[in-house]
Amino acid sequence: MITRGRVSLQSASRYAALYVVLVGYSAIYEYFYEYQLTPLFHDMFTAYDPARAGIYTAIRYLTPLAILPIGTKLRAAGQFIAGTLAVILFIPIPIVFVPMTSVQDYWQIYIFLWIGYFTVCVLSKLDIRVHPPNITDEGYGRLLTGVFVLLGLGLAYVFVTNHVQLVSLSKAHAARAKVTVSGLQGYLVPGYMSSFGGLLVAVAVAYRRYYLIPAALIGFIVCYATMEERTAAILPLWIAYIFVMQRYFFRGSAIRFLTVIMAPFLVLVCGAIIMGTTHRHSIFYYLFTLAAYRVYSIPAIGFNVYHNFFSFNPHTYWSHINMLSKFIPSPYNGESLGSVMDQAYRLGSYNASFIETDGVAAAGIWAIPWVCALFGVILVGINSCMRRLDVRLLALVSAGSSFALMDTGIGPGLLTNGLIALSLMLYFAPRRPPWTEAEQRTRSA
Repeated sequence: MITRGRVSLQSASRYAALYVVLVGYSAIYEYFYEYQLTPLFHDMFTAYDPARAGIYTAIRYLTPLAILPIGTKLRAAGQFIAGTLAVILFIPIPIVFVPMTSVQDYWQIYIFLWIGYFTVCVLSKLDIRVHPPNITDEGYGRLLTGVFVLLGLGLAYVFVTNHVQLVSLSKAHAARAKVTVSGLQGYLVPGYMSSFGGLLVAVAVAYRRYYLIPAALIGFIVCYATMEERTAAILPLWIAYIFVMQRYFFRGSAIRFLTVIMAPFLVLVCGAIIMGTTHRHSIFYYLFTLAAYRVYSIPAIGFNVYHNFFSFNPHTYWSHINMLSKFIPSPYNGESLGSVMDQAYRLGSYNASFIETDGVAAAGIWAIPWVCALFGVILVGINSCMRRLDVRLLALVSAGSSFALMDTGIGPGLLTNGLIALSLMLYFAPRRPPWTEAEQRTRSA
């Protein structure tokens, strides 16, 4: 009885610590949005309303409650994905959306968002007990070798048959006008960036074949040179950051992992307080806009854009999904949602997450909880495929997918960005060293 009481007390204290961290991040994000971002990028979708201070205070304490079910100990890939989205999307969206509608409408929409967040976080750590085929280490090694050889040949073909240019990150968006990658290559390149590049790094770590890491980096360079996607340049650094932090800091702690996801943002906010953001030609200003604005703000502000547009225009009813477009007529002549947003607002291709694309754009705010439930079920499927794998490997293979899902819908996330293929590959992974943790084997024994 005493032991159970101690465990319960420890568990409660960990959840209390998680809540404090999330509330603290919410407060810092609100400060950043009011005093650092809106003065730089004040437009119809990037605004702060000091007259609604009570709403900001309320959601600062309410939103973290929806994220608590993610748990305090990492054991599933879905927790890495949901945790990253919690920092980049779930907490920022209600903050940036406050001035965009009436108070009454705001709270109605917020309730739908809160229920959706809660559903995703509850499901993010669940899995179904499955029994993967008993493949030998040698057999799985041959499977991995074959897959990566084919990927390497595919990327080499993309490199020699398409327009190639290496430009700075600041010029990448303009350079995309010359991108010629299309067809199946349009699946190969994003799939490598978001899923299989991280898997190759994970294989290098698992088998201590560190010479594979330069090969993985070459793959990212090819992706950037042919697609001009900033993600291809950022992801190698992000994966390396997650690897180092997992090894030396967060290990299996969800609280520390969330802190790691918050850390680049917090560093930039502190830097802006010290140095300011008025020197628009400085290196710090470039980093501030690239990370704090592009990564930690634009995905959330996308909710403002999509809500505004689809408040006055027809919903897609999921016709924006390629497979469903054959059965459901599109009100936008089959154009991508990013292209539709660009034509409407001239803010660039505003690609957005599943909350906006598969929820708001498809059927309106009422669809948000249902789409989040579907996303959560998908996380359960991913967790089941990757069940009992080493937390280090889960952190690495989830890093790219988490990054991609912040501004893409469920369909592209699963297919174009290779999350289904990655999950199936890991379903066949041996549940033996080096794919499982020594700690787990000791405890089960």
